Amino acid sequence: MHKSSRKARVLGAGIALLLGGQVGLPTTAAGAGSSPIALKSAAKRPSVVGIDADVRLLHHTMIGIGGKPVPATSLLLTPRGSPPPGGWPIVAWEHGTTTPGQKACAPSQTPELDGGLTRDGFTSDYAWQIGQFIDAGFAVVAPDLEGLGPDATTPYPYYNLSSLARSLIAGVVAARAAEPHLSNRWAAVGHSDGGHGVLGVEALAHEAPGLVFAGTVASAPYVAIKAHAARFGADGAAASNDTAAHQGLMMQQFQGALMATGLKVVRPSFDPASVMGPDLVSALPRFRVLCSVAAIGSIDAAVRARSKAFKGLTAGWAEQSEMRNFLAGNDPAVKHGFTLHRPVLIVQGDADPFVLEALQTPFANKPKASGAPLLYKVYQGADHFSVIRRANTDVLTFLHQLFAR
Repeated sequence: MHKSSRKARVLGAGIALLLGGQVGLPTTAAGAGSSPIALKSAAKRPSVVGIDADVRLLHHTMIGIGGKPVPATSLLLTPRGSPPPGGWPIVAWEHGTTTPGQKACAPSQTPELDGGLTRDGFTSDYAWQIGQFIDAGFAVVAPDLEGLGPDATTPYPYYNLSSLARSLIAGVVAARAAEPHLSNRWAAVGHSDGGHGVLGVEALAHEAPGLVFAGTVASAPYVAIKAHAARFGADGAAASNDTAAHQGLMMQQFQGALMATGLKVVRPSFDPASVMGPDLVSALPRFRVLCSVAAIGSIDAAVRARSKAFKGLTAGWAEQSEMRNFLAGNDPAVKHGFTLHRPVLIVQGDADPFVLEALQTPFANKPKASGAPLLYKVYQGADHFSVIRRANTDVLTFLHQLFAR
């Protein structure tokens, strides 16, 4: 207990230094005119096991990748009891990769709020973390994301940074229309691809001028895609046994399959064969329609069937013009001019097999070196999902500091 309290005080002191250096520019109220974000309805949902909150599913619109309103859904969870003066601060929570493109693999459609990750074998702890936010006195808005959920009519634009950010923004705007006891202050928290997505919120937060965006928490953000694919491929090639060699090759192909799927949505003319061989091309149709665990399994099976003869990503796949532009526009690790001005906490496990600490650390250090108010913490022995529990005290301390400004 003593060590935990001391750790929280040390982190809090660091956060205070970051917050103290910020120049607050209060967001003005929304001007006149219609908004592309509109609440259509709000339906009460059953309680979630382990979360002491009232739960509603919001049906609303958001700005889609085509620049026009598209249907979307978000969960709103509010603490039971009376709100604090000014309303409950909002944590907008963004999930990780639940699917490459299957709309049914959405958090709102599964009891663990993780699109099937826990059901299929990856214990996500997403519902646990949301419960922690509720217990801390925050309301939680959890969007399904553009193209996912029961109302989706357009494809899921996987890894699209602006879509991920706008899904959160729209969810928060819709939540405040549905619930009058919400504060106008909000923060973004995300894990994995959601951790990647929340890094794009600050640049677009002005699209909700009636709200005050406080800052960001990114857990194991999925960035540095080209570098990850290269590292996985190199590790597989250098492996001393067949199991490790297969794992490296499979993970390399998985990166390319995800990016090709996302790129194909925003640019339908993109030909996956321009960045990969026929074995991976033929695996994509099934890959796209599965939830994450099964999708990974489909790539695993395809690679296993051909082993070292597998014809997958080409040597220069990430330099093909369309793919290069896609990564440059959506991956903060290579996005030109990417910077952050509001407080950010990035947490990472050093035993993460999906998002590698060796690649996360240089990414986090780059904006820090240019003066970004960023705290970066690495947790020894934590993997891709266990980092959520390991970092919980630090995340809650950070959020309380943000909302205390």
